[in-house]
Amino acid sequence: MLEEGFLEEVRALRARGDLGAHMPALRSVGYRQAWEHLEQGTTLAAFRGAAIAATRQLAKRQMTWLRSMPDATRIDPFSADATQQLARMLRAPR
Repeated sequence: MLEEGFLEEVRALRARGDLGAHMPALRSVGYRQAWEHLEQGTTLAAFRGAAIAATRQLAKRQMTWLRSMPDATRIDPFSADATQQLARMLRAPR
């Protein structure tokens, strides 16, 4: 993400002048931490650590939410027949 120019993207968004950290899109994981990093001048290591921690927290919340749906159909995206499983599920009567 960082190697692909993420911080440069956030710098460009900040430079526009019409966006702010209060906006929903910029409160998402990664953008929030990058915006704060650029605003506060924290170290790159601190930014990276904050972004990793926020990503882990989000993943944990998502897993908790998914576990609350025991009847959900689960498809392994790496399965050779994942596309066929999804197609069958979508065609099945509800």
